Amino acid sequence: VVIGNPPYVRQESLERELKEYVKKHYGVYAGTADLYVYFFEKGTKLLKKHGYFGVISSNKFIKAKYGQKLRHYLASEFKILQIIDFGELKVFQNASAFPAIFLIQNEEVNFQKFDFTPIKRLNFNSLDDEVRKCGTIFNNDALMGDNWTLTDGQEVKIIQKIKTNGKQLGEYSKGEIYRGIITGLTKVFVISDQIKHKLIEEDPKSSDLIKPFLIGDDVRRYQPPKHGKNVILIPKGWTNSQSGDTKNKWTWFKEHYPAIARFLEPYAESAERRLDKGNYWWELRACEYYPIFERPKIIYPNICRDSRFTFDNDKFYLNNACYFIPVDDKYLLGVLNSKLIWLFLKRTCTCLGDPDRGGRLQLFDIYLRTLPIRTINFSDPADKARHDKMVALVERMLDLNTQGAKVKTEYDKKLIERQIEATDKQIDILVYDLYGLTEDEIQIVEGRK
Repeated sequence: VVIGNPPYVRQESLERELKEYVKKHYGVYAGTADLYVYFFEKGTKLLKKHGYFGVISSNKFIKAKYGQKLRHYLASEFKILQIIDFGELKVFQNASAFPAIFLIQNEEVNFQKFDFTPIKRLNFNSLDDEVRKCGTIFNNDALMGDNWTLTDGQEVKIIQKIKTNGKQLGEYSKGEIYRGIITGLTKVFVISDQIKHKLIEEDPKSSDLIKPFLIGDDVRRYQPPKHGKNVILIPKGWTNSQSGDTKNKWTWFKEHYPAIARFLEPYAESAERRLDKGNYWWELRACEYYPIFERPKIIYPNICRDSRFTFDNDKFYLNNACYFIPVDDKYLLGVLNSKLIWLFLKRTCTCLGDPDRGGRLQLFDIYLRTLPIRTINFSDPADKARHDKMVALVERMLDLNTQGAKVKTEYDKKLIERQIEATDKQIDILVYDLYGLTEDEIQIVEGRK
């Protein structure tokens, strides 16, 4: 038997020598894996045949990208007996460790069958009683693919149905899912509308280097992006490409963009110290896809409590708390904002807290790329009709939200809200049809069963 509480040390704190060692000696190695991951491999390899491995440790490897090798290793080499997940509950009063208890046996197994219990409170009299009351039996279906799906057994079947009825978003979007930009010095390079207008008033050419800018909190479901921010966008390499053989680059920049140069110059020392900078202190870091920001796109924040996908056709640039898919695809937008897809995301993305109690999902691209999107067979008239209906409904949602942002009276606001609710419901019904859900499965997604 191996029993313990592996040390929870974040990978950022691991010394280079240790990382090199575990990379050489551990099959579950990942560059971003925290220290506890290696204790799982070490502990299970110490077991004799039929031996038991039982620990309380972080649950993060269940969904994190760095846990992919560990998940595969455990599910394929050992018999998983029990997982008791405490989520964000404070089992350890002085640490936010997201703990779970894992009980594993060194047995060959062709078919997994184990008990999973999500613990929602700590004020119980007996953990055994809580497990008996709240536990669910899972099998191989929960461990298929790159991610484990540990949720209600009925939901697992729905998740599997979604997976078999769609093409992964990474393939659907031809690999084009991008993250917003890092300036390295937000307080300088991200400016208000007031400063933008002042700079352009002083020198009209300033407008060439100032772009409208959104942060994660600006992005709301189906709503037209609002902003009062802008980014001074001077990409790495831009100065050399514009100034030619000029030797004194800053002098050249001041002559050609005097207003922006005067604004930036007091921050030269701070800008120079950035890790994220270009060839010169006034440039931003290299980014191959700066021009793609100006294409029509679906945008969304990387952390949110509910679905917040929307459409941008106004050439907004985004900060690194946002992602975007550069497509003019209203059908995709409707699918992404549906209740069914939000259920899938809740069960596959990592979450800050309990996803069913207001926890914030981390919509990182490693999860979104695997999201199954129901493709349309345009040679099938019925399928094309579904597509066209979705596009019409989504365009109505976008239009209603645009109107809602302009109405003044409470009566008009309520009227718009009712129309939005009705249209949203039609989109959900259409998505259930697209993925072939039964009435019972719809009831589960809607939380009515």
